[in-house]
Amino acid sequence: MPESLAREIGLLRTLAAHLERRQLPFERLSQELLRREGLGRVRQKADGIICIRMPGHLAFTELTDCVLDRLPAVERGAVYADIQTELFNFVEDYIGREPSIVGSKDAEALVAHFEKWFADKTLSRRVFVPCVISRTPAPRFEIGPVVFEFIDRVTTSDFYPHGVGEAALDRRGFDDLVRWMRERDADWLARVSVDGCEQKRAEEIAELAVDLVIVALQLAAPYLDTRTMARLDARRGTSQKRTLSEADGYHSAGWTRKEPGMPIGAGMLPDILQKATPLFTAVGNVVRSFASGSFRLPVLERAWCDSAYWLNQALAESIDTIATAKLETALEVLLRAESSRGSEQRILEILSAFFDLGPSNRSHPPAVQAAAFAGIMGRERLARAAAMREHAYAQGSTPRLRQVSMTLRPAA
Repeated sequence: MPESLAREIGLLRTLAAHLERRQLPFERLSQELLRREGLGRVRQKADGIICIRMPGHLAFTELTDCVLDRLPAVERGAVYADIQTELFNFVEDYIGREPSIVGSKDAEALVAHFEKWFADKTLSRRVFVPCVISRTPAPRFEIGPVVFEFIDRVTTSDFYPHGVGEAALDRRGFDDLVRWMRERDADWLARVSVDGCEQKRAEEIAELAVDLVIVALQLAAPYLDTRTMARLDARRGTSQKRTLSEADGYHSAGWTRKEPGMPIGAGMLPDILQKATPLFTAVGNVVRSFASGSFRLPVLERAWCDSAYWLNQALAESIDTIATAKLETALEVLLRAESSRGSEQRILEILSAFFDLGPSNRSHPPAVQAAAFAGIMGRERLARAAAMREHAYAQGSTPRLRQVSMTLRPAA
């Protein structure tokens, strides 16, 4: 028995002992039925159901993890639920098999099956993501693997399928998407190149990549209503806010526009992109690493991506107390904190290092709200971290990389 496949063989034997085929029950399949019958997982067929009894349910989950451990590309490039669905398809053939005869060839067949399954699903894909960035037309721009096109030029650009035959059906889907964007006041369409993923996972990675790229715009122009820039289907709230309150019998109504990028007029977006070129280059490179799954500086780049995601979530949050918690999370992730212990001290050290603020005056200046102040702190920290990471990669020396890594971690 090959030692490297021992775990897979044992789990396959466990599943063979706890797989069975049953007649379709009279009552509807439900969690209550599964618990009563001692079943962990069920698949319905035309002539009955295939079941994994509870003792085999844990083995099924562990076998899924075995596949991911052996094939890291599958872990990155496929949705977990789809992997488990395919694993169920594979183990169906073990119904009625004698567990003791399951051996290394079966484990090898499992690995080979998923290698082929994944290879058949992975293609180089370009995913299109509607975005709410600004209402003002501007030329196409790129940040890393993400290309942005203003809505008025989408149908005349290389985004749009111009061929004949099957392209007509493709155009219909594109036209429906553009129509939906206009109805929702989304004026930018992003195209993201993603390799090595099946379709659903590619779409997830593309959407997250767009979130990270939008953070670059928020870092470059924090005071130009960039806070609510987002993907169209992201958590961004409404395009306007209306309030109503009553005191002493009198009602007070308010109305505020919340559309992102309102102060960004004609020619301003290209100017922002040009003036912050080093930032966009640095962020574009780390987003390219994220979209390709090939990191140059894995610890630093993953930490930056995670932190940028939380900053994006915090800026979109309308409730200050929740936004502050998310901003603190962004800083903790950027510092690669392993636990919440010492969290307050690390945040105070950041305040001291960047703003020369101590515990006694950390609310200074009083005119700045805590959430807004934390937002400024988070944006500057992220921008500096991106530049430092890019410089470290250009230097390419181990001592320098270690030094940069330590600057992004809390002091011992």
